[in-house]
Amino acid sequence: MSVAKLSLRTYVRYLVPLTVLSVIAFAPLFLFALRVPVPANAKQASIVLRYAWVFAGVSLVPLLVLVGGVAPAVRGIAGGAPRSQLAVLGAGLLGLARSVIPCLLAVAAVAIGGLACVVPGLILLVLLALTGASPEDGAPARLTDSIAVARTTYLPIIGVIACVLAVQAIAIVVLTRPLVPVGKAPKPEHLAAFRMLVRVTVAGIALAAPIAAVALAALHARGRAALR
Repeated sequence: MSVAKLSLRTYVRYLVPLTVLSVIAFAPLFLFALRVPVPANAKQASIVLRYAWVFAGVSLVPLLVLVGGVAPAVRGIAGGAPRSQLAVLGAGLLGLARSVIPCLLAVAAVAIGGLACVVPGLILLVLLALTGASPEDGAPARLTDSIAVARTTYLPIIGVIACVLAVQAIAIVVLTRPLVPVGKAPKPEHLAAFRMLVRVTVAGIALAAPIAAVALAALHARGRAALR
């Protein structure tokens, strides 16, 4: 079964539990989005607009964690032993919990690499993108496993990450077009729309994230099988 077919079958079969897992994974980000106030003037509106881009960039963190949540469903389909909807949800919740620390360590490594130079950070992002999907015990083992598998499938991983970032950027640009430029005396409803933009951005990312997460988990499943 190809990676595309495995991803599609998993997503379609488990659409509801995977969406629930995504909402849980992105809940902290959405809570931050809810705290964004309505801008009082045009200058503050431009700042709130930047928040939408910041949230889009930061969304890679819960996405990596979500990969751990969807991985059990992907492994079940790949192994010819699909689980029930409730079993996928239960295993996914455990997968989310197990992936938090390893993925935070992966993000820290990417951040350090990015501070040193942009290119090492991007390389680490690709190599550690599959950390959540690893069934290994312990953060070091999962990071090592991700690197080993990613080295054999780095081009598809780059493609998935690039598509995620591109879709997010296009969506924000499209949603922003009716709001800018902001006049010197914008109406209250116009200013309120900027806060709504941030919330819609985060909500949209969370709803679409399972597609990318399933694709990354499928790449790990196929790459790990090829290494055996």
